[in-house]
Amino acid sequence: MAPNIAKYNPPSSSTHAFDGGGKSGLHAPRSISPDSYQHPERFWVDYVVEASSKEHARTLARELALEQTVELPGQIDAVREVEAYTVGSIERIELLRHHTSTSTGHDHSLYRVSIAYPNDTAGEELPQFLNVVFGNTSLKKGVSVENVTLSRHFMDTPAMFPGPKFGIQGLRDLLGVPQAPLLCTALKPMGKSSQEFADMAYALAKGGIDIIKDDHGLASQVWAPFEQRVQLCSEAVLRANRETGRNSLYAPCLNAPSDLFFERARYAKDCGAGAVMILPGITGWDGIRRLASDPTFGLPILVHPALLGGWLQSHPGHGHGGDEEEEHPRGLSHEFLFGALPRLCGGDAVIFPNAGGRFQFTMDECQQVAEGCRRPLGRFKSILPSPAGGMKLHRVEEMRKTFGDDTLFLIGGALLEQGPDLEADARMFAHCAGRDSSYSEPGLDVPRTSRDDDPKEAFASSSGPRPGANVAPKKAYVSSFDPPRRTATADSPKAVPERRDATPVVEVQKVANAVRRRVLEYTLRNNGGYLSQACSSAETLATLYLRSLNLGPSVADPIPGPFRGSPGPAVETITGEGHNGDPTDPSLDRLIFSPVHYALVLYSLLVEIGRLDIKAFESYNKDGSTVELIGAEHSPGHAVTAGSLAQALSQAAGISYARKLKGHSGRVVVYMSDGELQEGQIWEAVQAMVFHSIKVTAVVDINAQQCDGKMEQVCNIGSIANKLRAFGAAVSEVDGHSIQDIDAAVARTHNGPSFVLCYTHPCHGFPLLRSRAPKLHYVRFKDAAEKQQWEDVLAKMDPPRKIASNAKRGSPAPQTNQSVVLDTTHALTTTSMEQCSILSDVETVTRPHRKHLVEWITAHPKAIILTADLTSSCEADLSRDTLPNQYLSMGMAEQNMMSFAGGLAREGYHPFIHTFGVFITRRPFDQVAMSIGVPNLPVRLLGFLPGLTTPGGVTHQAIDDVALMRSIPNMRVLEVGDCTEVESVLDVAESIDGPVYIRMLRGEIPRLFPSPMKFGTSRLLSEGGCPLSRDSDIALVTTGICTEEAIKAQEMIRGLGVSILHLHLSTIVPFPADDILRICNFVKHGIITMENHSVVGGVGSATAEVLAEHAIAKPLIRLGVPANTYAHGASREYLVSEYGFDAFALIGAIEKLVGKKLKREWEPGQYQQAGADRVVNLLERPEDL
Repeated sequence: MAPNIAKYNPPSSSTHAFDGGGKSGLHAPRSISPDSYQHPERFWVDYVVEASSKEHARTLARELALEQTVELPGQIDAVREVEAYTVGSIERIELLRHHTSTSTGHDHSLYRVSIAYPNDTAGEELPQFLNVVFGNTSLKKGVSVENVTLSRHFMDTPAMFPGPKFGIQGLRDLLGVPQAPLLCTALKPMGKSSQEFADMAYALAKGGIDIIKDDHGLASQVWAPFEQRVQLCSEAVLRANRETGRNSLYAPCLNAPSDLFFERARYAKDCGAGAVMILPGITGWDGIRRLASDPTFGLPILVHPALLGGWLQSHPGHGHGGDEEEEHPRGLSHEFLFGALPRLCGGDAVIFPNAGGRFQFTMDECQQVAEGCRRPLGRFKSILPSPAGGMKLHRVEEMRKTFGDDTLFLIGGALLEQGPDLEADARMFAHCAGRDSSYSEPGLDVPRTSRDDDPKEAFASSSGPRPGANVAPKKAYVSSFDPPRRTATADSPKAVPERRDATPVVEVQKVANAVRRRVLEYTLRNNGGYLSQACSSAETLATLYLRSLNLGPSVADPIPGPFRGSPGPAVETITGEGHNGDPTDPSLDRLIFSPVHYALVLYSLLVEIGRLDIKAFESYNKDGSTVELIGAEHSPGHAVTAGSLAQALSQAAGISYARKLKGHSGRVVVYMSDGELQEGQIWEAVQAMVFHSIKVTAVVDINAQQCDGKMEQVCNIGSIANKLRAFGAAVSEVDGHSIQDIDAAVARTHNGPSFVLCYTHPCHGFPLLRSRAPKLHYVRFKDAAEKQQWEDVLAKMDPPRKIASNAKRGSPAPQTNQSVVLDTTHALTTTSMEQCSILSDVETVTRPHRKHLVEWITAHPKAIILTADLTSSCEADLSRDTLPNQYLSMGMAEQNMMSFAGGLAREGYHPFIHTFGVFITRRPFDQVAMSIGVPNLPVRLLGFLPGLTTPGGVTHQAIDDVALMRSIPNMRVLEVGDCTEVESVLDVAESIDGPVYIRMLRGEIPRLFPSPMKFGTSRLLSEGGCPLSRDSDIALVTTGICTEEAIKAQEMIRGLGVSILHLHLSTIVPFPADDILRICNFVKHGIITMENHSVVGGVGSATAEVLAEHAIAKPLIRLGVPANTYAHGASREYLVSEYGFDAFALIGAIEKLVGKKLKREWEPGQYQQAGADRVVNLLERPEDL
């Protein structure tokens, strides 16, 4: 099927009136705005053709349009079928001038023909775009390209045309030169050693040259191998910058084979190079595009003209330099080839031969190049023209008058000819350009963006290259340089004005560098540390704390106290969030730190910015300290326990939702690592935040590394950005070492989740770390020699910043190796037991929780119901429909739901989670433990279908939930046994300061008890209230539905001479150990436990533990689902009988303990048949499963 064809209305001829400006008379007036003649679906190419008449020109134009697209004659059927949406349309033909050939005497004319090509012919790819513009036609005589105008769609497609990252103003900011021309020179000649080039670079930078580039002939020759040369030259320029206070850039030449091109670009960045130079005539234009598009790169790009001479436009009567006559038009115009095209691809400056040099460009052609570099072009920044090629110092003043100050003047060989004192020669160059004054205005905030330009970042090696530096690695271990191709969206980066109160960029960079130094010091001192995490995250974290977030002053102790034990009834819950400001202040932002293995980096940052005392840092990873190796929520700067990664985002979502309910204005920002996105919970959280429009900004460190090595080799998840956008999140992709880019991206907001993907390098600032690739997660030195290498790196860094102790309050830091004795006297035990009569007239109530929940939630405005696609099945549908503001549907995403609930609870809300017990305890166990249990948060977990109450089979039968939940510190476990307890359990749960798990019943439920449930109180069941008697034969402990079964059994053996003390438990955790001990003292034969649960880990196991711990020598029989057994789908009555915990199984256990056979009123078959009608009524409906 043919694509939809947009109706094309070509611009009027008046829009394209040309004034014949310029010597060739072939250029459009520069007053025309590009938008005035853009079409959304077609791009426009102006050609110059040689023809004998206008009709001849039209014929040539038609041939040209076909040649550049379908490459077939227009009259064949195959072309007619696709022509409307593939072949370019001829929009204009106009005469330029007549010409008579001096060699043949024939008269010819030059015509401008304009052809509009459909966007789809280029496929949103730069190489194909160039192919359509001039591919095959470039081989023909008599045709040249004068100009190209992008469609509006292509103007807004940064993946295809990224444009300059810096441009003129960006380079001025980077160099610290707000006015006057910029200066450039070249390292030459070929044949010098790497060290000689480094010495030259140092002298030139000291003399004031802004950009010191490689000569275009320097590749990786034996005299100066690429890695060696780049390492030494980068260090030399950085050293000069340290001494002068300026910010000169070294730009190595990326004249490399395609398989090494991007690897060398990355290596140059890692070594501290400030820019790169690319030769597109040799390595291709798309290499520029890829680097400019890559948010992890972020260096200025210089474009060199080598091998582009054959691409240049010439016309009859107008040869290069005017010295020779060209017989036919050919090539690309100077303005397009050296101006517009480099700008579109992402170049920041373009080098071209100046008039009067050895390459014979005319001044008119040079001015056309400068015009193409600087004229308005939509979103594309103006770039620096760089006239070069045999320029002399005495011509600088002339060049300045010709090209103006927004120019990069390049003098190479002529500068070296001045004499051996290169520093003095450079100063002379600066003098000629009017650059005698200071290069940087006092107080100017000079952004250093992503390069390793601070001296602390420099990898120094004055003695030569690191081992093997002259051998290029065969395979790069960093992430791809070609980020996911994308078109501009609403979340594309936009400029954000500099805040007046923001910490200057240069100061933020200093802090980031100091953080790396501190982490390296620790790594050396302890022979191990998380070094790569400091390399990748320092700028991002420093930016968040110092520029992007409104955190407020620290309200925490500068020296945190020792670990005081797990939060619980006797230990207050304490987080380290106070170091980020007051978390209760509604106007402040909240920073949630997720990658807990980055803790050393975070502590170092807190010390550098005065939020943590340096003495506290000394207790890092010491016994009894809260400054832990892997951060927890009581650790400085940590707001939550992120668990085994990936839980913080969900908790942040819950916190943000709660803050929204409370009307707080502060933002919630999460800092994450990219490996966490391999966890499914992250994507559960994203879909929930999108669905509920929850505003959270997630800042992600995309360093492409994880514990086992490169992410792409461990588990490649593809384009993170594309996946997030597919979920509906807003995404910004930035250089994670560019402070301004990070700050701008974080400042943007979105009605829902926003992700700032910070592309970083795990060796940023420490190129020596590359030798450990691909495993960079934790550095432990292999031998003394390697450690000495790192000692040398540290020695060449700037000394540590002076930080005074700011300890004003708080507990002293724990001494090394001094353990903290924890208070464990708050063990969860109870001693309460009350006698309870059983109702003589037992009624059955249908769905009591459904109605009661509405009434209860209405009376508790801080309660919020959360469900996971089982709202009706858990009897919460009426509450959903009645109280929508106290209800949230979380979808089938239980892991996210648990952590989200933890976030809500941290903000003072009480979540009531409704789902099946298996979906609370099995799949999200880690989230329940880490996000709810450890911080002792008031989350109420209502687990329906406990044990074998469902025919749903093994996937739905919670036979191990008690075992799991009683193992979680702070978790209280309740179980309802009748309708009265169903109607009172919410009050009991709400009275508990901490998390509660409830084994909940639904559907038809008998009412057995006259009084409501009480927390920690067991029911001693009796008929008529008989007291405890030491003559009792059996102690019977039951829970949940087993209490009803036990009552049936006792009815069947009443009067047969067996006395039973029956204890019903509704509180399982804390376990009523004292009650168990009391009834054991009153029985002669032993104890039976009966539970709708596995006999492993439940009430039976807890009872056995109590007996063993108190040396009680009484027989114990545990009834329940047998050990090492799963059940299957069937009716409840069938299952409890099949697996041995119904009334008849209990009678059998009693007979075993008393040692005699009891006469039964009913035989088993008779009893089951009598209840057959009730069994049918209790069968689960499929829709309830």
